[in-house]
Amino acid sequence: MRISHLKYLVDPITKSPLRLMSLSSNKGSLVAGILISSTDWYPIISGVPRLLTGDLKQNLLSQHAGFFNKYFNKMPKHVVQEWSNSLKSNNFDDHTTSHQLKTGSSFAYEWEKIYKENNYERQNYLHFLSPYLKSADLVNKLVVDLGCGSGRFTKQASLLGAKVAIGVDLGESVETAYRLCRGLSNVLIVQADIYHLPFKPIFDVAQSIGVLHHLPNPQAGFASCATVLNKTGRILIWVYNRRNNNRALYFYEPLRSLSRQLPKPILYKLCYFPAAVVHLINLLTKNIPNAPFGYYRNFPFNMKLNDAFDVLSTPKSNYYYVEQIIAWFKAAKLKKILAFEHPEAGITCIGTK
Repeated sequence: MRISHLKYLVDPITKSPLRLMSLSSNKGSLVAGILISSTDWYPIISGVPRLLTGDLKQNLLSQHAGFFNKYFNKMPKHVVQEWSNSLKSNNFDDHTTSHQLKTGSSFAYEWEKIYKENNYERQNYLHFLSPYLKSADLVNKLVVDLGCGSGRFTKQASLLGAKVAIGVDLGESVETAYRLCRGLSNVLIVQADIYHLPFKPIFDVAQSIGVLHHLPNPQAGFASCATVLNKTGRILIWVYNRRNNNRALYFYEPLRSLSRQLPKPILYKLCYFPAAVVHLINLLTKNIPNAPFGYYRNFPFNMKLNDAFDVLSTPKSNYYYVEQIIAWFKAAKLKKILAFEHPEAGITCIGTK
């Protein structure tokens, strides 16, 4: 985390400013530290500010005993006390918290173990933004990528000229995103809960691509995302389409109800089979318009493997009609609402504050 990026962050609950206590830094970048508000505190671990609250925060602290042991003698007493207590207890009865932790864990495994950056990232990114946002719409804009995963689309927003691109994710995938974007001075990666975002309404563009449909309460997650827009800001989302998506509804979903129970390393190996099938279909139908899985035709095998694991491992997926998504935007009091149904069963929708 670059010290200059602190101004973009606030306490996720009170929206009050944060004071920095540096524990370790390197050439203007914070490696370790504590962010302190009037009511709470949040660690910076491995260069990533971790602004989680409640049980999510306690789970985070319990997972980073090594960080605590390294820096506890430099921490304030109340921080040491809370962290010590978290290391002794890690029981979460709340269904929503449990779901979020499982989802975050699933995607963290996917992005760390399977994902490989490739030459089609920009093409893929612009596809999801289409037909409403072009690369020029990001130039010199403050952009937030909500549910950034590996950080691949955060990185593309940065390279396309964003003033600052901020990637947000719930799970440990933020460490993958941090490594991917480490050399980019206009990128900030943040670990945060989409329901309690650590931002004031400052963003020109908010994007959430392939994320909201995995949440325990997708519409509430979307409503939270819309609160970070400035007075003229735009929000764009991509979610699964329910219309004309029988393959997902009646094949992927029943299969996923079984596959998600498997240990992730085993499921990862099994995913080579569907990825290979898609790859073979692409090779055999490369000159046939509108062939099955044509969207993947020019993509490398690893991307097909990544998406196979994505489909079969996530704890929950929701599918929507475009009319439902438009209703979300209207409920959030957004204007200039436009929606497009992609041929490969996704919906891109955009609205303006």
